[in-house]
Amino acid sequence: MIFDELRKIAKEYNYKLPYWLEKNIEPEIVFTNENNGKRNILLLHGLFGAVSNWDNIIEPLKEFANPITISFPIATGKISDITISSLTLLTEYFIRKQNFSNLIVCGNSLGGHVALKLALESPHLFDKMILSGSSGLYEHQVEKLPLKPTAEFVRNQMEKVFFNKEFITDDGVKSIVDCLLNKKTFLNYVIAAKSAKHDNLENVLGNINKETLLLWGEDDEVTPLDIAHTFNKLIRNSTLKTIKSCGHAPMIEHPKWFADEIKNFITK
Repeated sequence: MIFDELRKIAKEYNYKLPYWLEKNIEPEIVFTNENNGKRNILLLHGLFGAVSNWDNIIEPLKEFANPITISFPIATGKISDITISSLTLLTEYFIRKQNFSNLIVCGNSLGGHVALKLALESPHLFDKMILSGSSGLYEHQVEKLPLKPTAEFVRNQMEKVFFNKEFITDDGVKSIVDCLLNKKTFLNYVIAAKSAKHDNLENVLGNINKETLLLWGEDDEVTPLDIAHTFNKLIRNSTLKTIKSCGHAPMIEHPKWFADEIKNFITK
């Protein structure tokens, strides 16, 4: 039943089917769910992100919500499964399968892009939306990735993500370098990035009437603050909150502020 509904969406929006949907295979989804009985909030990470990006806000969120994380298979998935449309279908499958009620969807960067597409294609699946550093309009991307990325290259790119350089660690740099030195993983990231870049939503954002909170770092170099203002203008029922001395991932650099703004948004 869920597969049939997803195929209808794919046909309507002219999506290429992900492998699991084409072959009628239940997708393997890595997720966490606190199951604490409170308001459900689904957290969607970005392109080079991971569920660990949310670690610093899980405990604060648990005071008033039920945090749920999902891991996008960008590094390991089949090429057909990692485009922005396929990741959206995967997320929709997960929401339908879990049958969440009173759901809020919160996405950072590419995760925000997925949330936007869900709001456009299946708005009945969730109640409210939170976007942080979302792609979907413009996102600074490296014009040309070196064939063998070095630690120096990765560190330079991470400096565009974080305002506070203490979040750029040697271990973090090494983990990304190791991923990019794997040819399949490297290709997957390139394909996912291009898919997001080519999926500009400017002309359809006016169709979203879902209550939306925009949380933005004022020093974001990946999706600069003027992008946040454009989202705020085009999404009719949206509110923009910003914080100084913060880059592309405010849930990492300013977790208390991030969680407090979500609490105000949910409980107002």
